[in-house]
Amino acid sequence: MSQNRYVISKEVMIYLKRKPYVLEALEQDIINYSALARKITKDLGDVNFEAVKTTIIRIAKDLRNKKMQRELKIIKLLKKADFSINNKIATIHHISPLNIDSIAFSKTPSGYMYFVKENIAEKSTFKKIDYGYAIIHIKSPKEIEDTPGVAAFLLSTLASENINVVHLMDCREDTFLVIKEFNAPLSFRVLSEALRI
Repeated sequence: MSQNRYVISKEVMIYLKRKPYVLEALEQDIINYSALARKITKDLGDVNFEAVKTTIIRIAKDLRNKKMQRELKIIKLLKKADFSINNKIATIHHISPLNIDSIAFSKTPSGYMYFVKENIAEKSTFKKIDYGYAIIHIKSPKEIEDTPGVAAFLLSTLASENINVVHLMDCREDTFLVIKEFNAPLSFRVLSEALRI
């Protein structure tokens, strides 16, 4: 391989794009540049170690800058959104459409998932009903349609506090995050704090 820095830079970027977990580590600034440069130099063959390391540092800085810009755009957008929580939610999974008063529903290859108030679910005769959920409803401005990473931001913010989103529905300006009801207060607090940056 040529020692031309442009060619090395291009090869390093191609190498890293095939390893998204390494790009994530670079973006988080939790990787040893020298160790990674030695690994890439070994894997790519006859390339200059310093050129590889310099490229890695430049790519990492660029990734962090892009991530910061993306997150600031997402936070700005979500600050304009309306957040609400609906508790005492039950889920009904059925293979065909139902005529039931639901807060939200989704169609999947395995059937339909309905999210209803528990008191409505208790009056139904359906067999597959699960209780103890809450829904975080986020009503966002229209520009959410052109903003990549919003769902990822919300999910990673909740995951950082070990909160699992059991179902996600995202359609245009409406995002519904279904969580266990006992996680609702913490979820709301965590999302509120993330948007106060």
